[in-house]
Amino acid sequence: MSPINVSMIEQNARRLRAEEMQRIQGLMLARLGLYFRLLAASAMSAVAALGESVRPLFSWNPQVPAAARQGPGLLTRLSLAARSLFSWNPQAHRS
Repeated sequence: MSPINVSMIEQNARRLRAEEMQRIQGLMLARLGLYFRLLAASAMSAVAALGESVRPLFSWNPQVPAAARQGPGLLTRLSLAARSLFSWNPQAHRS
């Protein structure tokens, strides 16, 4: 019968325990990093949604909009197009 080497068994057990603790710490750090990234993404989407909901309060401009300064509106242009359809004169384009 071979003798039992208790110190070698304890040393092997301590080494295995240290490796397992390092593995668990690595898993915990990886999961913690993932949770923080998900939390940051959720917080950023909440901030973006809040920003979009608050934007109209800060984007009010008392000046005349650029679309009104550019020329006639849509109804005026449609009216002019309809008038041009019914007021066609074949003699106007002869040269």
